[in-house]
Amino acid sequence: MAKETMQAISEAESKARQAVLDAKAEAQRLTEDAQAQGEKAIQAAVKEARKKADVLCGVARADAEKLRSQVREQTLSQQESLRRGAQENRGKVVEEIRRIVLGETT
Repeated sequence: MAKETMQAISEAESKARQAVLDAKAEAQRLTEDAQAQGEKAIQAAVKEARKKADVLCGVARADAEKLRSQVREQTLSQQESLRRGAQENRGKVVEEIRRIVLGETT
């Protein structure tokens, strides 16, 4: 009976050791799987972020071009308005200069 008990204890210890080794191996496998999944998730997030950044850059470029066009149109319109104003007042300016130079008073 003592021999059978010792053998049973030995088998139980062996099974316990094997269970611990199996658990460690499973834990290692799960850890590696989790790391691989984490890396894939990070890569997917980076890829998606790049796509969104590209889209936002495109929108920003389009908005900037639209704003540039609007500012250019406004600038040209203001320049034309100033030219018209200068042309309209040219005669008055010439007359005023002539008056000052000739010393005429009104």
